[in-house]
Amino acid sequence: MPNANHTFGCLSAHRAALMGAAMLMVILFHVGGMRHDTVFYCISRCGNVGVDVFLFLSGIGLWFSWGKVMKAHQGLRHAGKASAFARLLGSPYATFLRRRYARVYPAWLVIACLYYFPSYLDGKAKLSDTVLSVAVNWGFWHHDELTFWFIPAIMMLYTVAPAYMELVRRHAEWRWMPVAAMLLCVLVQYWPPLHSAVGHLEIFFSRIPIFLIGINAGAWVAGGKPISRHGWWLLAALFAMSALACVNFEDGLRGRFPLFIERMAYIPLTVSMSLLLCLLLGRAPRLVSRSLAFVGGISLEMYLIHAEYVLKPLKQLHLGYWPTALVVVGASAILAWVLHKVVNFSFKKSSSTLSSPSPALPRGERAGRGEAGRAGQSPTDEGTGSGGEADKQ
Repeated sequence: MPNANHTFGCLSAHRAALMGAAMLMVILFHVGGMRHDTVFYCISRCGNVGVDVFLFLSGIGLWFSWGKVMKAHQGLRHAGKASAFARLLGSPYATFLRRRYARVYPAWLVIACLYYFPSYLDGKAKLSDTVLSVAVNWGFWHHDELTFWFIPAIMMLYTVAPAYMELVRRHAEWRWMPVAAMLLCVLVQYWPPLHSAVGHLEIFFSRIPIFLIGINAGAWVAGGKPISRHGWWLLAALFAMSALACVNFEDGLRGRFPLFIERMAYIPLTVSMSLLLCLLLGRAPRLVSRSLAFVGGISLEMYLIHAEYVLKPLKQLHLGYWPTALVVVGASAILAWVLHKVVNFSFKKSSSTLSSPSPALPRGERAGRGEAGRAGQSPTDEGTGSGGEADKQ
């Protein structure tokens, strides 16, 4: 049996640590700095690829999650009669979405209310706009408001993912869909009717390919597909080439090309970097992997907190790049851990109350609710280990 670190299964074994590494990349990207002509400035700007790592791992997790839901549904298919409404609520799709949303919405609602309602109370926003912003971050879809943009993006991807996974499960040819998604990015940029309608959502459309590739990779992770020595050399070459391309893009070229082009270079960078990081984590001291896994476990909360509530006020102190980055990581981690614990405790308590026996609830409608208690781990999903999503910036 091959070593797990030399198979695609390493993405499962090191999932939480990879999430933590991705969160640190995103923070370094947001801290920015005044190093426009240095190599490190270019590398930190490439930290935006942390978003793609979250989406790649999220896609993998969804493959596992959908498989579990479908397997459970097969076992319950003949478990007695139920009303049409009860069947709808208990359908695989409804169960899948309920569990996915339960992992993101509790923490999101706390932060969204703190962020959007003060504007309404000050008379700067309408109540309808505020409610829509809290519910689905309507500003992102309407006019490309990038504050917390990852939340509505990952919610939309959750919503459509089951259709793609079923297509792939039934017809293997649909695994080529990421190529069509890349072509869609070109059309969004250059076909006038589409560009005028959704061109402001480039940041969303250009991340669809890596998300679908993650779903495709889920089958390889589940099967423990081995990676040969030649495969590792190819991954190293892909990493070097894509990293060089991205650094070059950031070295004075930003603003001179459509952003989706760089995000296409993020695709091989994401896949190769994730697998190579697994190789390094397999040899790293336990403290390193555990520290990254801790950050990965609260990555959703760190994403929601770090930019608006830590970095923005901290930048006024002009501490410099590295002191700012270190303070942002430390302060965000503490606040995120507290939010994670509070939300988890509150959600588990409400879930246990809702799932307690009651004559108003028919038997069967209470099944499966206990899993919602594991919500809020990050923008990603269950299936391949601890930690999870983030799916973050």
